[in-house]
Amino acid sequence: MNARPADMVLTIALASVEMGRPAVLVTIAAAKGSTPRVPGTRMLVDADGIVGSVGGGQLEFEIIASARALLAQGPSVTVRQHFILGPDLRQCCGGALDIVLEPLAPDSADWLRQVLAWESAGRFWESSLAVGAPSSARCLTLLADPPVEPGTARLRKVGEGSHLVETSGMPWPTLYLFGAGHVGRALVRLLGDLPFHVVWSDAREDIFPSAIPGNVATDAGDQMVELIKAAPADAHFLVMTHSHALDFELVQAILAKETFGSLGLIGSDTKKARFVQRLRADGVPAETLARLQCPIGIPGIKSKIPAAIAIAVAAELLARGNAATGVQLAG
Repeated sequence: MNARPADMVLTIALASVEMGRPAVLVTIAAAKGSTPRVPGTRMLVDADGIVGSVGGGQLEFEIIASARALLAQGPSVTVRQHFILGPDLRQCCGGALDIVLEPLAPDSADWLRQVLAWESAGRFWESSLAVGAPSSARCLTLLADPPVEPGTARLRKVGEGSHLVETSGMPWPTLYLFGAGHVGRALVRLLGDLPFHVVWSDAREDIFPSAIPGNVATDAGDQMVELIKAAPADAHFLVMTHSHALDFELVQAILAKETFGSLGLIGSDTKKARFVQRLRADGVPAETLARLQCPIGIPGIKSKIPAAIAIAVAAELLARGNAATGVQLAG
C-alpha cells in the first residue's frame, strides 16, 4: 500500500508509444523565482490534445506550439527552451523556467515501462537524458535509498552540454478513514486528487458511493479493530463514524498500537475531554493521549457544512508535509 500509483502522464505516454501515436513529453527541468509549477512537473502533448499541465496561460500555449512543431518534423531529439515569464510571456509571475521537450519514439517504451514498474513497486530511481539526444538514450539507475530531492528534476551541466536529471517521488502515505457519512464522503472526493493511499472503512451495508477514486480501497467488514492492528506502523488515522461508542473503541485501538503516524478524531473539545478522561482512567500514558487530535482540520474554518469540514481536514493533511514531493506526514 505504500507504493506510488502509476504516473498519469507517463502511463498515457507509454500507451501513445505502444499505439504508434507521436507525442512529446514536456518536463520542467529548472525554475527560478516565482513560477506556476515546479521542476519535475510533466505534460504530454500530441497533435490533438494534452495530458497534465506545466502551468497554463501563455507559457503553456507557447510550449504546446513548440511541441507540435517538433511533432511536425518527424523523429527528432530532445530540445531545451528557456522562458523568462515577464519579458517573454507578459506573465506577472516574474520567474524563469527551463523546459525540456522530449519527442517519444517506439523505443521510448523500454524506459517508460521500467520507470512505471519501479513506481508501482515503490522503488527509488534516477534518470538522466542528455539534451540533444533521443528519448531512448535515457540512463536509468535503481536507487537503494530515497533520493535527496524526491520527485523533482534539474539540469546538470556535463561538459559543453546539459542533462535532464529526474528522481522518483516518495511513496504515498497510507491513511485509514473510518466512517462513510457525509464528511467522510466529502473528504474522499478531495483525497482522490491528493497523494494518499486511503483505506476507507464502514461496516454499514451499501454505505459507499458507486464511484470510488482510484487511490481509495473500501473495507465493508466489521473487523475494524483487526484492520487497525494490521495497519503499517507509519499509517495515519481519521475516525469519524456514526457512533461515539465506535469512535471510542477505534481511538482506543489506535492508541494501543503505540506506533502510528497520526490520529484525528472528528468532534468538539468536549468530546475530546470525555474520551481523554476515559482513556486516562484506562491507563493510557499522557504522552500517548497528547497525540489524539480533536477537533480536526485547520483552525479558522467554523462552517459545519461537510464539504467545508473536509476541506479543512485535507488542508491540514497537506500542511503536515510537502505535496509537491509526496506528502510526508509527521505525527
